[in-house]
Amino acid sequence: MPGKPKKRAEELLAEEKFSEELLSQNAKDGNIDENEIRIARNIYSFLRSSRSSLINLEKEQTKNQIRSSVRKLSTKRLFVRWSVAATILLAAIVTSVGYLRINSTTEIVSFAQTLNQVKAENHTRIILQNGEEVRIEKTQSQIRYDAKGENILIDSDQKVVQKTNSTKAVFNTVIVPYGKRTQITLSEGTKIWLNSGSKLVYPAVFTENKREVYIEGEAVFDVTHLKDRPFFVSTTDFDIKVLGTVFNVSAYSDDKYSSTVLQKGKIELICRGASVLSHEKLDISPGVMAVFDRNQKTFEQRQVDPQKYLSWREGYLTFNSEKLENILKILGRYYNTEMVITDHQLKNETFSGYLDLKNSPEEVLSVINETTSFSWSVDDEKIVINPK
Repeated sequence: MPGKPKKRAEELLAEEKFSEELLSQNAKDGNIDENEIRIARNIYSFLRSSRSSLINLEKEQTKNQIRSSVRKLSTKRLFVRWSVAATILLAAIVTSVGYLRINSTTEIVSFAQTLNQVKAENHTRIILQNGEEVRIEKTQSQIRYDAKGENILIDSDQKVVQKTNSTKAVFNTVIVPYGKRTQITLSEGTKIWLNSGSKLVYPAVFTENKREVYIEGEAVFDVTHLKDRPFFVSTTDFDIKVLGTVFNVSAYSDDKYSSTVLQKGKIELICRGASVLSHEKLDISPGVMAVFDRNQKTFEQRQVDPQKYLSWREGYLTFNSEKLENILKILGRYYNTEMVITDHQLKNETFSGYLDLKNSPEEVLSVINETTSFSWSVDDEKIVINPK
């Protein structure tokens, strides 16, 4: 009775959990044909060695060429397929007008990952690359960099000076706790509004032709258009490429989904998937919201009113048949107050309307309570929502 067909090289490379260690283990166990192991190892080795010279987002032309090459190779059963594959891959990358991204980790993303252990505090902080911390006590603040990235002006009454390097990026970090917000103007003029519970990593001054920042949490970006200098926003789930536009990004680690909403301009998204040869890529137009499913590593598009998702920077929120559970999660972050719903049915009740965030949490709950019936009480510094 014939055994189970052994996998081909291209099938190995496309697996979500592919790694060189897994490949070696399969070779040791004899689960995969030795020829296929050789092909996969040579292609993977080539891609890894080329990674350092490739920028964040690949052009569709390159990806299509590579996939086409692999499909053609899969129809042949020749021993020399591995050398042909490497040659075709090299030609596709060298001759293409674009570049290929194979799950690479850029310098700024690597730097951001070293900050995961930074303790949360009750005030907004700027962390300079030398480790110096600048505390900002105000609930809402403004931060502005000069063109050289050396002078940082905070709320017109505080100034910080740092040294920059013309050849190497100097990364700064702004950490905004729950209950606080800040607006930052980068050295080239891009404005970013950071919502509660957010972290932004960025160069004090951009030293290359590419501009890139890293965001966790939620932010509105108003990107300065600079010809031939695209702006990249990296999150844990996807990257965004823009030339000059206004959009919102929500990438909280404790949410099931991350998303972006485009108000004007054009952006390009690419998933930080684990597959070596396949990445989902998406072009977004104004009025479109892209929601990223972290389990499936796929995007879903829907038409929305962008202002609903950008209005928090102006101090208000608007909802249209939004579940009470989701609304209270947003309000809890904004006010840095835990809000708990005790009743499952009440979680699914919906609210439509306008909420003025300049009001207290209790005043905002009173507005929701005009159309959604519930009661609440303050218990050990958290607000408990109960059905009436």
